[in-house]
Amino acid sequence: MKISELRTYVHPNANKHYVMIAIETDDGTVGFGEATLDHRWPSVIAGVKEGFRAIAGQDPTTIEKHWATLKEQVFWGDGASSRAALAAIDQALWDITGKAYGLPVHKLLGGAVRDKVRVYLNQWWAGYKNTDDLIQKAKAAIERGGRTLKWYPFGTPDNFQYRISAHDVRRAIAEVKAVRLALGPDTGLMVDIWRRLDWASAAEFCSGVADCNLLFVEEPTEYQSADAFARLGTATRARIAFGERLHSRKQFAEIIEKQAVGLVQPSIIRVGGLTEAVKIGHAAEVYSIGVVPHNPHGPVAIAATVTLSAVLTNFVIQESYENDNPPTRKQFVKSGPEIEDDFYRVSDQPGLGIRIDEDALRPLCCDFTRTAAKS
Repeated sequence: MKISELRTYVHPNANKHYVMIAIETDDGTVGFGEATLDHRWPSVIAGVKEGFRAIAGQDPTTIEKHWATLKEQVFWGDGASSRAALAAIDQALWDITGKAYGLPVHKLLGGAVRDKVRVYLNQWWAGYKNTDDLIQKAKAAIERGGRTLKWYPFGTPDNFQYRISAHDVRRAIAEVKAVRLALGPDTGLMVDIWRRLDWASAAEFCSGVADCNLLFVEEPTEYQSADAFARLGTATRARIAFGERLHSRKQFAEIIEKQAVGLVQPSIIRVGGLTEAVKIGHAAEVYSIGVVPHNPHGPVAIAATVTLSAVLTNFVIQESYENDNPPTRKQFVKSGPEIEDDFYRVSDQPGLGIRIDEDALRPLCCDFTRTAAKS
């Protein structure tokens, strides 16, 4: 079995361009990967093609070898676009390898430690105008089966507001308290601050919501050092989660070793795929730090992230949008993970457990390319 062809797909959407790839072998086995990085698709696609040229014609199942080769000889550093490209190739190779051996990828990684992966929802809050509106949207999400919800009390990443007044902090604390009171103690809640606050404001906010029993407060401030995050963690009872923008084990190492946060958030796409994400999870386990994978992605990355969540003993909960991400998903996904109540079921299908109808996907794309291995 040898790597013979690469096909790349860029599916445009209002929130991001979904980048998916298919790698085919000379015996017809196809593996899928994803490299969605908001709207940065041209550089990602260029990286995928460059990586493919480096491994074309080789055995796809020597994944660790290919990962190391691509990191050291093709992509070099830990940049976002290059890691996304590496992630897509890595996912596709795992998918091929699972199919080649007739096993789900989690079996190749030591086996699943759970048959269901717990999920928290993001994006259910979209367009909310005030606290009352937010509460109504939360209740609607719960009626659809959601049990754990995350939102942005200082606004979404679209309105860049980095200098927060004391009034903003007090208003956000009041909003969190109101949501907790309205939904009761049994609904899981967490908030994402998206690095809006300075250290003092972050400490004030985290202390203010400490009695709301949040699962975590995500990215309360911009990362300065592991020591700064550790000080924040000791200044409040709120659990801090961090890591969605880190790209490697090396970048995670200091915050894990210093136990600077309660939870780490590796992203399959941003760290270079399943190969690296599993290692980050194992490193966190050494220090009893939980893993809450960052996952605002499309169907292939969701399948890979479910696999990651299935094999980590220190997994806590996985981020996801609801099942219509992207809205055209049902048009091109033959089968793949779907949220049932508040969990994904771990697949027993060979590979990553995702099947894509490429003929249906192609017309939805703004860019499609096909690259064959040189004979």
